[in-house]
Amino acid sequence: MKKTMKWSAALAAVLVVGVIGGSLASESKDCPFAKQGASQGGGGDAPAHHAKPRRRAPLAWLFGKCFDRRQLVDGYRSVALPVKEYQLLNVRPGDFVDVLATFDANMADKRKEKMTATILQNVKVLGVVKSGDLEGRGAVHLMLNPNEAQYAALARYQGEIDIALRPEGDFALKPMEMASFRKLFAK
Repeated sequence: MKKTMKWSAALAAVLVVGVIGGSLASESKDCPFAKQGASQGGGGDAPAHHAKPRRRAPLAWLFGKCFDRRQLVDGYRSVALPVKEYQLLNVRPGDFVDVLATFDANMADKRKEKMTATILQNVKVLGVVKSGDLEGRGAVHLMLNPNEAQYAALARYQGEIDIALRPEGDFALKPMEMASFRKLFAK
């Protein structure tokens, strides 16, 4: 019985040390492009395309992904948007998504109403960062033109951002009206 308790305590200690040690970001492990940059005379282990975080969630080493900035097309920008982790379950680099913004709109009768608008359609995903916690937050790197980047930043500060994954081959842009519960239940 005492041997079992000692082994259990030792295993628990190893797991705790592994989680704490694993929570420190390691660019060479987290970013596949860090090794590539260092091997091409980059000089350091931190790639130029993103800042090196100091601490990460315990499972971030498993889920966190960065992207190769060579994917950016001339005239476009990479914009990282925070989204709820569960929205990123099936999203992968190379997918196309729509970006929806939910915000409080001031109505004519001086009251506020929640509204959702599709602000961007058919946007390419460059990278996805997941924390491993479905109730937490992740981030999605999107390729946007400068005007779209401004609207994405504005939406981030005005309300909540959601993404909708598009099926492969669906590149059509469609006119979309803003959604509200009042419109949904109106006669």
